[in-house]
Amino acid sequence: MDPYKYLKIRFNPDGSLYRYGEAPLLPASPAGEPVAVAAEGDANGGDQSPRRIVVHSNDVPLSDAAGTALRLFVPSCGGHASRLPLVLYFHGGGYVLFRAASEPFHNTCTALAAATPAVVASVDYRLAPEHRLPAAFEDAADAVLWARPHAAAGRPVFVMGSHNGATIAFRAALAAADAGVELRGVVLNQPHLGGAVRTPAEAGSVDDRVLPLPANDLLWELALPVGADRDHEYCNPEPMLARVGAARLRRLPPCLVLGRRRDPPRDRTRTLVNALRKAGVDVEDRLDGAGYHAMELFKANCAAEFTAQVSDFVRRHSGAVAGAGDGDVVGMSKL
Repeated sequence: MDPYKYLKIRFNPDGSLYRYGEAPLLPASPAGEPVAVAAEGDANGGDQSPRRIVVHSNDVPLSDAAGTALRLFVPSCGGHASRLPLVLYFHGGGYVLFRAASEPFHNTCTALAAATPAVVASVDYRLAPEHRLPAAFEDAADAVLWARPHAAAGRPVFVMGSHNGATIAFRAALAAADAGVELRGVVLNQPHLGGAVRTPAEAGSVDDRVLPLPANDLLWELALPVGADRDHEYCNPEPMLARVGAARLRRLPPCLVLGRRRDPPRDRTRTLVNALRKAGVDVEDRLDGAGYHAMELFKANCAAEFTAQVSDFVRRHSGAVAGAGDGDVVGMSKL
């Protein structure tokens, strides 16, 4: 297969990428969009009619220097936004594709904001190869600093990401620990990890229906620093974990790690989970989800399961919001 055609990308003369097959970019919705949420106590599918919650969204700057932004999702659920948990979210796309406004990830954040309920701040980080790693990790650190006032005020703050966004979220959690920003939890959904020597799952993914091996290799080639191979710490969890060390890992809050039985990086996800547990981190792992990589973006039943798992984790680890005032969410004054 031609991985460039599969990913629908090609190089421009200036070395940037032309991305011609991406999902539509959705505009923010300051006026709000209605979302159907399962009635409380009806998670197993009863006869109760779903509730409808309006979720407002708005784009605000994160770093003028880097040209990054946040898309904020705030549900109208009868309470004040300042009392809701805040979730920093990092979308997927192999560091190369998609934006915070891309339809699948906009819809994911809208659903999470409504179902939890929570304020979701989706980080529109810089993409490779125009901005190779560690650019996305630096943008994650900026997002953590943006969230610092909320954590300091007692608001429950979480970081989460899907696919490569899960790897960015992991770096954001480390940055938060280093900066003294208290997090209540971390959600890692199918972390995108790799290595030069194939794991059994990777070796069997040559014709994977979502993340075939040639496309996976190309994504890493475009994302990693020039000249780096897949054993770089930005890709391979083993050198990354060795550099971070158990003492630093131990400072992480409770983690929810999700995976799927046919996900090519699943063996390396287990390496990460085992290292976190060995360091003493409270880890909930659910690595046996049905199907392939990113199925929650394609199948309604997988999306509903994913939303329920994340919402339950955030609610359980939020607790009482001590000291939360009546101020607006930073950057949300336009809503």
